[in-house]
Amino acid sequence: MIDRKNFIYLAILCFTFLFLAINYERSDTAIKRMEQEVLVSNQLGVYKGDIAENFQLQNFNGEQLQLESFRGKKVIVNFFATWCAPCQEEMPILVALQEKVENENFVVIGVNVTKEEPNRKRVREFVEHFNVNFEVLYDDEGEVMDIYQLIGIPTTFFIDEEGKIVERINGIITLEMIKNHPFFEGRLN
Repeated sequence: MIDRKNFIYLAILCFTFLFLAINYERSDTAIKRMEQEVLVSNQLGVYKGDIAENFQLQNFNGEQLQLESFRGKKVIVNFFATWCAPCQEEMPILVALQEKVENENFVVIGVNVTKEEPNRKRVREFVEHFNVNFEVLYDDEGEVMDIYQLIGIPTTFFIDEEGKIVERINGIITLEMIKNHPFFEGRLN
């Protein structure tokens, strides 16, 4: 027969094991939750927090460029069309933005939704008219437009050095919108 003193020790030991087992299960759940959050944070996609889907398009010189080739730099990707009035309105802002950040760790890329254009000549005239000073790529088949699930143009993405989408702006951007945006770290003031 177990005496009272041994019974208390045995009860304390059982409660200790029970306490440790419960906390172990909780810690395992917390670790699984953290692992899941890491997986989600490294998910490919086209929305804020996603790793930007890579694409490859042709520039004016016929060279194929990939979004991934700009890793290590902050990238601003702007989808536009020549006939789009808001695109025309924001193009001088993007040109000015490129001038301010061109010697830093930033890149501006214009993606023309060429599938929606009458021809490439019109795109070239548009670029020349606005003195575009950044890389412009042709999305001839609308594949990138589809991948990025555009609901309208212009649409602009801010992508950090690791390729993560920091901001997705559906619609026109203004200088006031981006001037104090944390993505630019005060460089536009």
